[in-house]
Amino acid sequence: MANHQDDLFGSAPQPLHRLFFALLPSAAERMQVATVASGLRATHPQTRWVNPERYHLTLHYLGESSGPREDWTVRARQAADGFTGEAFELQLDHLLALGNPRRPALTLAASSSSPKLTRFWRGLQECLIRAGFKDHVGRNFIPHLTLGYGEPQPATPEVAPISLAPSGFTLVRSVEGQADYTFLGRWPLRAP
Repeated sequence: MANHQDDLFGSAPQPLHRLFFALLPSAAERMQVATVASGLRATHPQTRWVNPERYHLTLHYLGESSGPREDWTVRARQAADGFTGEAFELQLDHLLALGNPRRPALTLAASSSSPKLTRFWRGLQECLIRAGFKDHVGRNFIPHLTLGYGEPQPATPEVAPISLAPSGFTLVRSVEGQADYTFLGRWPLRAP
């Protein structure tokens, strides 16, 4: 009904704005991931591949809205400012289909999460809950990086593991229909 009224008055619905914290691979790590994705194109012909510039590992998804929510951005930044995470490494070592079973995300995933990564994720989660994101932050974490979206596959091939060593984490805004992300802040990880 709301869309019908918007059409009557000539205003189009606003694109969705999504806000999340993520780990961004370095340029060299992105190239390694892109090489894995390229090797999968023959076995996954119906997949819509993610642009390597958009590769990321979502830490905490904070929600979506019909326009930018500056109040969310301010609270998310304050939460990150109050958090100090220790550096860690993770290894993406297998393919995993996640999400909608009819059009799953094909992801590179970690078989296990290191204790340092788990502590980092939980520490940021606690800061976000205190900042008012209780209903939005994840309750569990499967470290994964989306390569593309496609048809269900009966089996996924093995892939060579890729090691990631993030130097920080980033607050990201994604706007529906726009190719680029907006980076709203970056926080370094401290050396162990």
